[in-house]
Amino acid sequence: MNEKLYILFGTGPDAVGLVQQITTPIAEIGGNVIDLRQDVLHGLFTVFLVVDFAASSASAGAIDELVRDIGERTGLDLRLDKYQPVARSAEKVNLLLILLGRDRPGIIAAVSETLSTYQVNIELSQMIAREGIFLMELMADISRSVLPLANLQATLREHMARLGIDTLFQDRDVFNKKKRILLFELAGTLMDGATRAEILRQAGVSAPDWQACYPAGDPAGCLAAALARLDGLPIEVVERLAGAAAPTPGTVELIQTLKTMGYQVALVSHAFTLVTDRLRERLGLAHAFGIAAPIDEDAMTFSGRLSGDELAALGRERVLAELQAREGVARDDISLISDQSFREAAPPGIHLVFDLRLFLDLLNQHVLSPESLTGVLGAFGPPIPR
Repeated sequence: MNEKLYILFGTGPDAVGLVQQITTPIAEIGGNVIDLRQDVLHGLFTVFLVVDFAASSASAGAIDELVRDIGERTGLDLRLDKYQPVARSAEKVNLLLILLGRDRPGIIAAVSETLSTYQVNIELSQMIAREGIFLMELMADISRSVLPLANLQATLREHMARLGIDTLFQDRDVFNKKKRILLFELAGTLMDGATRAEILRQAGVSAPDWQACYPAGDPAGCLAAALARLDGLPIEVVERLAGAAAPTPGTVELIQTLKTMGYQVALVSHAFTLVTDRLRERLGLAHAFGIAAPIDEDAMTFSGRLSGDELAALGRERVLAELQAREGVARDDISLISDQSFREAAPPGIHLVFDLRLFLDLLNQHVLSPESLTGVLGAFGPPIPR
C-alpha cells in the first residue's frame, strides 16, 4: 500500500470553522485525512489528524510551509511529524469504566495507577469535575490484564471505594453506551447558608428565631412551618424569587457536560414545585420532583396544608421506581448523589445564586413581612444543620 503518512496536531483558542480551515487547504494539495480527533475544553481547541499525502505532489517542504500558514491564519500552535501506524490488535477486549462520586485530588492518579499495575491500557477518557462532583469515563483495553475480568472489577471497586468513588462497568457492546440517569437527591435547602444569613440579618430575624421555625430532622414539620407562614401570600412572589435564582456557572457546566456525555439528569428536592419546575426548565433537566404546595386557585395564593402524601411521593425508592418506569431502565442504571451524607455548607451538586436585592426589595415594599419571608426561605427546601 502506497502511503505517505503524517500526524498533524495542535492547540489554540477555539473559534467557529477551525476544522474547515485546517482540512480545506490540506485537501487542496491532495492530502487525505484518514483519522481525526478533535475536542474543545474550556475554550481550548485541540486536534489530531493523520493525513495521507501519497496522492499529493507537494514536497515535504511545501507541506511544512502549508502547516505554518494554517497556524498563522487560525492562531493555532500546530506541529507536523512523520507517522508510523501501529496495527490494531485483533485480540483487543474493551471495557467501559464509569467513576462517580465526590471530587477530591488524586482520583485520576489512583485509577490510572491501578489499571497500569494490572496491565490495563486506557485508550480513551473523558471527565467532568464541577461543584464537588466527579464523573469520569474510561475506555480500556483489558486484553493483557493479569487478572480475570471479575477479579479486575472487584479490585477496581475496592480501590476506588477508598476514595469514596462508585465504579460501574460495561463489558459488552461498549460503544453503545447504556442509557444512564444521574439523580441529584437534595433533602436540604437549595439556598446557601451565607445568602440566607444575610437575608435574615437585613430582615431583623435572628438565627435562633429562624432555626426555631424549622424543626431539625423533620422534613414534614419544616414544610408545614413554611406553609403556615406563606398562607395568603400570592404565589407570584415565590415564582419571581425562584425565577431570579440562577444556577452557578459551575452548575451549568456540570449539567451541560453530563448531558453531552449522554446522561439523563434528574432532581428530587423538598423544595416546592414552584421552585423545582423553574430549575428544571433553566437547566434542561430531564426530570424534577418537588412538593406541590396547596394553592387557592381563585386567589392564586398559598392556602391549606399538605396531606402527607406529597412528601411520601419523594421517598427515594418511589422516585427511583418512577424514573425506571419513565425511562425504561434498570435500577443499576440510575446513579444517586445525595446531600444527606454531606455536612459541609455546600454539598456537591446543584448550586444556585439568589437575588439578594430582590428579596430585600420585596421586604422593603411590604410585599413580604419578616414572617412570610421566613416561609419563603422554607419554600426552597428545609435547612439541614451542618
